[in-house]
Amino acid sequence: MNYKLHFTHSPPTMKKITLLICLIVITIATQASGLGSNSQRIRLGKSASTTVTKSADKSDNLYNTVSTLYSQGKISADSIINLALYHKAAKPAFAESCLKLVADKNPRAVMELGVIYAFSPEYAKYASEGVKLLQRAANAGCDEANAYLGLYYYTHKDYAKAQTCFNACRQLPGFAYAALGGMYINGTGVRQDPVKAREYYHKSSLKGYPRGMALYGFNLRATGGGNIDYPDSFLWLYIAGDLGDDAARTALYLPRVNEDRGTGETAKDANLALQWIAAAQSGKKIQDEPIYKSGFLASLKAREKAAEEGDDWARYYLGSMNYNGDFLNQNYTQALRYYEPIAKNSKLPKPVLAKVHERLGKIYSEGHGTKADKTKAAAHYRAAAQYGSFPSYMIVENISR
Repeated sequence: MNYKLHFTHSPPTMKKITLLICLIVITIATQASGLGSNSQRIRLGKSASTTVTKSADKSDNLYNTVSTLYSQGKISADSIINLALYHKAAKPAFAESCLKLVADKNPRAVMELGVIYAFSPEYAKYASEGVKLLQRAANAGCDEANAYLGLYYYTHKDYAKAQTCFNACRQLPGFAYAALGGMYINGTGVRQDPVKAREYYHKSSLKGYPRGMALYGFNLRATGGGNIDYPDSFLWLYIAGDLGDDAARTALYLPRVNEDRGTGETAKDANLALQWIAAAQSGKKIQDEPIYKSGFLASLKAREKAAEEGDDWARYYLGSMNYNGDFLNQNYTQALRYYEPIAKNSKLPKPVLAKVHERLGKIYSEGHGTKADKTKAAAHYRAAAQYGSFPSYMIVENISR
């Protein structure tokens, strides 16, 4: 298997540098907590701000139909909640109405409504109501509501309450493990314990939380929580970046997926663009870094063997590199080879499965590395949408921007 680097630069103008320096002030503020900006579950404000609908009337008609069927006992509360979550990013008002419709009888609906109110900027004035709803759901036995309460208190720096809420959970989601890792790495609300922090970051990674993966990858590059592990550091940073964590991609000298691979001038993240500029001026490249030599190159054959033996994380890692053309030459046939087994039978987390099906949908839709097959493409796009892929949702629902 051939590998290569995509790292070329053209000198930016001083005007661009000045603009990026101004932007970095905003970036630093948003990165202070190290959590919420990359959450797959609470990126409601960003999704809602890019609301895409065919028409308000169509949403109203859909809600009226759902409401009628529910009143007639022809559709369950759980089905309505699933429908609300499926449409939440594109039709937040519809989702809110659906959740309200069944909230009086279903703690899960109460929790999801509480998440919207507590974490979405568009509903900022209802934040206190959101916390009450989350507490109500938690009191009714909704385990995940405790995790969201913990996250709320964590982001508001009430670490004692956050710890209490996390401890009340039987099963912690990825963002909760990442928050706990942050508490233990910094000694906020708990006794500082870098080893325990690394353990929590690892658990967060296995749950499919990109920010947790990035934090785990960064942690593996230092000795604070244990030995340095460049191969695993590279793997988790790459997967985190592939799932949308810009800091992880920055660490590997990669631009955002589908953005300009040359200069970084199209980067929306000021820190990311500034690092590319600094690298261009110094002549430093990723192949000079230990994480590349001792991480990627040294473990490539082992990852290939692990993928052949059924390791789905290795399959996703190599499949994504082949799909994106990152570090390996772009090869859709190879991407298909690694992705197909994951799509057929995998227990990887939903964010990962969403990305796999989304990409398989594109491969079969456009005939990349295989014969075009619209039926297979549609099936993969539907699966991706169900796992939370917003681009796939737009394709399935035939929504235009």
